[in-house]
Amino acid sequence: MTMTLAERLVHKIGARPRTPSTSRRGFLGGAALVGAALAVDPWGYLVRPANAYDAVCGSEPNCADGYSAFCCTINGGSNTCPPNSFIGGWWKADNSSFCGGSARYYIDCNAFRDGAWQCHCAEGSCDQRRVACNQFRYGQCSLDIPASNTGPVVCRMVSCTPPWQQFGGTCTSSSATDNQTASHSAPCLNGQAPIGSLDVVAPDGESIRAIGWAFDPDQSGTEIQVAAYVDGAGIGWFPTGQPRGDVNAAYGVAGNHGFDFSIPVGWGNHSIAVYAIDVGDAGPGNPLLGTGAVTTGVLPVGCLDSVVAAPDGKIRMRGWAFDPDEPTTAVQVAVYRDGGGIGWFPTGVPRPDVNSVFGIGGDHGFDVSIDSPPGDHTVQVYAINVAGGVGNPLIGVGNVRVGLPMGYLDQVAATDRTVHVSGWAFDPDQPDSAIQIAVYRDSVGVGWFPSGGVRPDVNAVFGIGGNHGFDIPIDTPPGTHSFDVYAINVGPAAGNPYLGSKSVQVTG
Repeated sequence: MTMTLAERLVHKIGARPRTPSTSRRGFLGGAALVGAALAVDPWGYLVRPANAYDAVCGSEPNCADGYSAFCCTINGGSNTCPPNSFIGGWWKADNSSFCGGSARYYIDCNAFRDGAWQCHCAEGSCDQRRVACNQFRYGQCSLDIPASNTGPVVCRMVSCTPPWQQFGGTCTSSSATDNQTASHSAPCLNGQAPIGSLDVVAPDGESIRAIGWAFDPDQSGTEIQVAAYVDGAGIGWFPTGQPRGDVNAAYGVAGNHGFDFSIPVGWGNHSIAVYAIDVGDAGPGNPLLGTGAVTTGVLPVGCLDSVVAAPDGKIRMRGWAFDPDEPTTAVQVAVYRDGGGIGWFPTGVPRPDVNSVFGIGGDHGFDVSIDSPPGDHTVQVYAINVAGGVGNPLIGVGNVRVGLPMGYLDQVAATDRTVHVSGWAFDPDQPDSAIQIAVYRDSVGVGWFPSGGVRPDVNAVFGIGGNHGFDIPIDTPPGTHSFDVYAINVGPAAGNPYLGSKSVQVTG
């Protein structure tokens, strides 16, 4: 039987020995291939009885084996369709070690039926598969080019990215599978993993916004996809395509490699992880670009301005609160007394000072009174969240004495032999009446003295009338002396509360 020139060439190349030469040049070449083998398939190369050519090129690398060559072998190392060819269709091999266990996609580059490509064998170092010999077309891509104008398969690209995503609008997602090609490779496919950065993770209303960049050095001018996971669950793939002149300048690449997308997540605490999807055939797979955590929504803000005992045996609390997520809406405040919940109370009191400071509208003040038994109490006030964020923040804590006199020892001062003991006190049970002040000097009772001095500051703070100041002169011998002061109760509660103690030096 007479063979054609192409058939003789195929037979000759397929019969070549696959053992490298023992010359110095051959030894160096073999060493380089071993390095490439370890990079592509380290486990397989170390545990199987195979040479470096097997690991780098995989199975069936010869022209006689019948498979088409990889495009990078005949296209100057570029994993793209060469000139005068087009993407004709694709198939996949499942569970590929080259793609981190995911599917690996093979994309046929078909020639046009114009005779520009002639059948021959590739001349790669070990990828010597067929070029423009196999007349075949899967047909999921370039549907505008009819079968009548389709020539043989020139070569095949390979990718870890589905063709309908990598070549959107060119290829459909109609799938074909051939796992026999899973181990095929070539030295020029020892590509690099994508690189990039997740620059910003920020709340965006009820969404997470992710900003950054990524590209694959194997196809540096090509836009790639990034995969987003939120709270550990895969959400989807998002394209690059935003201009990033800084990235292009830093890496000397062309194209648009930025991404900026938002994912609806609802209010609360969330995490995000973003991966770059490899468009080449690099072993490392799809690297993590970065992670971030955000809280969507802002917690309420506010302040407990004052806590006082009211004359009717109540505790009165005044302050303000609002939720920045809905700044014109009235919120609730929760009140606790001595660790026990009392209830929720609305805001709604005008507070123009708050509106002015925060640049908001609405009425956000509160003025709440609660019944309390006589004695000392602690109150806590929380702002209730109405929108985003998690939790109801504490906006203030106050201590108050109910049903007993209130007051303060402001000063103990000596002038010659006279010591002036001054301050203020009143009994909420009779807030407009003067009460008595008991004074002890050096732990010995000196006497009871009436309040009755004008103290408009006290009246304004507690919203009461009457005169509640005291300034008591006490003749005192020279030396250092201590003074203790008590307010005398006039209501039904038991006890005369301690107002304070101070020491003074008398030198007259």
